[in-house]
Amino acid sequence: MTSSSGEPTPSVWIVAVASLVVTAALVGGALSVFDWDATPFVSFGSDDPTRQYAEQRLGDVVLRGELGHDGKYFFVQANDPWLLDPSNNAEILDFPVYRSQRMLYPLLAGGFGLFGPEAVVWGLLLVNVVAIAAGTLGAARLAHSLGGSPWWGLAFPANLGFLYVITIDSGGIVAAAFAIWAVACIYENRLGLGIALLAASALTREVMLICAVGVAVWLWTRKQSRQALYAVAMPGLILGMWEAYLMLRLGPDEGSTESIGLPFVGLARAVPRWLDDPITLAAGVCILAFMLMYVVRWWDTRSLLGWAFLGFVPLALMMTQKVWTLIFDFTRAVAPLMTATILLVFVEAKRPRNSTSDAMVKAVRGGHS
Repeated sequence: MTSSSGEPTPSVWIVAVASLVVTAALVGGALSVFDWDATPFVSFGSDDPTRQYAEQRLGDVVLRGELGHDGKYFFVQANDPWLLDPSNNAEILDFPVYRSQRMLYPLLAGGFGLFGPEAVVWGLLLVNVVAIAAGTLGAARLAHSLGGSPWWGLAFPANLGFLYVITIDSGGIVAAAFAIWAVACIYENRLGLGIALLAASALTREVMLICAVGVAVWLWTRKQSRQALYAVAMPGLILGMWEAYLMLRLGPDEGSTESIGLPFVGLARAVPRWLDDPITLAAGVCILAFMLMYVVRWWDTRSLLGWAFLGFVPLALMMTQKVWTLIFDFTRAVAPLMTATILLVFVEAKRPRNSTSDAMVKAVRGGHS
């Protein structure tokens, strides 16, 4: 499974290419239905200010419901990712600071601010297609590092939450791909690169700081206090600097998105609504089962992978009824945990408890990054 140099064999690339081909075929099929118009993925709403914004720049666009979905906000951001002209771009967002803190996905999709609106529409979609393949590659390498088959990397593209994400041009796939790669790099004794990828993940979706905290705790439990501080401080500092820039450019937001509340309250209120839809009920039960399996395996292994995504469990328990009610929302919210659970339960479970290579211990102690 490894080459003479210790690097993973081309099998991990085969898994990633297979994921890319299938994803591209599915996306291509959807595009053909709309005569190769990519605006349905952006998800503009008929009763939303971003509709007029888009029509001024693109002409007619395909609308999805009254309010649309996340892609419409990322489209606005990608047209001005550096906030050089907020009065004509960012200020149209419902919560400009909250939306703009998720900057890396629209930055990539907008060609770092160089693309025009037509290219941005395609950039939003293509970045997610590539991110699916990149996340698969990272998950395959991670599975390899854990002693499993690289084909377990398909746990990334087979994630229902990510499949929903790609239909609305949202940033969750990119954020999760960075996080999976971060964990894979740390397993491969590249701590510095892993921390950099954790920062990139947080800049794509701020909640991914959970992973940085988890990695830091794992390092701390191995008495690597300096490395633990770097693991949480560097992503936090970089995200904080971007937040400070946002405040200077935009000022504070008014109101909130109301996605987090008291533990168990939102879940308890949503469960009766699940009974009206067997598919939602099945998905909700599956996610709760995955959360339980994850906690059990984390407790047993206390591994890097277990710590890295553990924070999504309490986060899920604090999600509001609004999030827990719809399968479309709650599967996206905890999607990284779903992929991590498969790798933790079905791959890492085969490893002896507390097994860590001598090279890895040396790496986190500062041997190399």
